[in-house]
Amino acid sequence: MRKEKVLSLEALIKPLRNSIKGRREKAGAGTVKREKIQDRDNTGNNIKMKIERPQRREEINKEKPDNIKETPVASRTPGQEGKWALVLMGGGARALAHIGVLEVLLDYDLVPPIITGTSMGAIIGGLFAAGYLPPELEKLGRQLSYSRLSGLRRSKIPIPDKLVDYLMLESYQKRLLRRIGVKKGDLLEEHLREMVDDVLIEELPVRFGCNAVDLVSGQEVNFTSGPLHQALRASMAFPFVIEPARFSGRLLVDGGLLNNCPIRLARELGATRVFVPDVHRPLKKMAIAHFDSAFIMVHRLVQVVLADSTESKLPEADLIININPNVDTFDFTRIRRVVNLGKKVTLENIGGIKELARSAAG
Repeated sequence: MRKEKVLSLEALIKPLRNSIKGRREKAGAGTVKREKIQDRDNTGNNIKMKIERPQRREEINKEKPDNIKETPVASRTPGQEGKWALVLMGGGARALAHIGVLEVLLDYDLVPPIITGTSMGAIIGGLFAAGYLPPELEKLGRQLSYSRLSGLRRSKIPIPDKLVDYLMLESYQKRLLRRIGVKKGDLLEEHLREMVDDVLIEELPVRFGCNAVDLVSGQEVNFTSGPLHQALRASMAFPFVIEPARFSGRLLVDGGLLNNCPIRLARELGATRVFVPDVHRPLKKMAIAHFDSAFIMVHRLVQVVLADSTESKLPEADLIININPNVDTFDFTRIRRVVNLGKKVTLENIGGIKELARSAAG
């Protein structure tokens, strides 16, 4: 039976804002500098980024961080209800369907004990784990659109047309690399830092992980500890749109380039059952005449890579629901429609999701 919730967006956001403000005033203008370290797994392929933390897990469990909001998520502890995981793939605007998925899961009291994600899926999953509820996430989705974060400001033009038009009007070599994706000043990290302050991944009330790709080594990097905002920022560094993140001598970009469906990471975090909402759009043939600009060619190349990194991983999931929103990666003009589609498909499959959660708890 679904539970009706009456939510005030301002009432939900205000406690977190006040808590973050209080922490900053208490700490002063400076921030605590933490030493960054890294290690490899036995295969040497998967590098986990860690950041030294001031508290051990048992100490964290005794005292919940004051900027984790009191929500259905924050009331849970890892492993409390069985080790099933929700894996949120990237996809730009299409990934906003995950918000509808989470809304239905909350309605049916199915809070995932483990969440992993990449790119926009990491943003949604990480903020949800930190206490942001679906209505807030939908509002934030509008604020985190690539148009605002890339430095392009002509907001009345649809995002894909805006980027193509920009390439036609300006020198690709001199302007694109400086203004779109290689510019100084990181709006994305500023937004994320404002939203979650210095919350560490290991402080979250659910187990969370996300990934990125290191351009230096060509390897996938998993974030399972350390500042949440840094991990999310690295995972969403979409090539040529958002500047790569620089951590510990690494140059990190969108994790979806190598693994757009981090199922294996979810299992490393303890999941015995994995649920994946599929929001990727299968590739279709394009007419040669459409390849008339550098941006179209680069965008198509990224589409090919993302499709392969999604479809090669999906068979590892225990339950997949096909949402597949019919919107472009950069089209943030139909967010409500995409969120509603996520809700609709999740409701149609709620029986299977319940069974997966029960079997994991088994």
